[in-house]
Amino acid sequence: MFGPVHFRRMQRTVLVLSTACLFLTACRPAPAVLGKRYDKPMTYSQASKEKDIDFPLPESAHNIYYGIYGEWQAYTMIVRFDAPVRDCIKHIETVLAWDDKNYNRTSSYPRVTVTKVEPVDAGFLTPTSWFTPHKMAHGIHVGEGGGHVPQIWIDTDKGTFYFRETD
Repeated sequence: MFGPVHFRRMQRTVLVLSTACLFLTACRPAPAVLGKRYDKPMTYSQASKEKDIDFPLPESAHNIYYGIYGEWQAYTMIVRFDAPVRDCIKHIETVLAWDDKNYNRTSSYPRVTVTKVEPVDAGFLTPTSWFTPHKMAHGIHVGEGGGHVPQIWIDTDKGTFYFRETD
């Protein structure tokens, strides 16, 4: 029924498939850290000393929260801080320039006045009680949804800056 040629062909197929499975699962480098969260509010001084926080913050920032998750094809970064409204608005350009530098691009997004924000998904960082742009009554939104595209919300009543980027 099965001759030696067929048996060798089956052995080769099994070997190729096994090698492919091992390559796709075991051979990729494991990430050092899948995620990092700072769920307790920090001052600017405290956040500046944290080597895991890679995000530009204005010196007037306080009540700083930060979360990042990254694994192979999954990525989410969320940031929240309080600062005077004028500092939050001014900081939009700083964050966009930082983000553009990270991706070697030049982008431009309109500033849109918002009075209602739909709940924003924090991805693998959910639940995150401190990331609440949907609770804003008046604010500004900059950016758009999509992979590796920044989204910024500023609560102009409270002086709260929110940032989110996903893959």
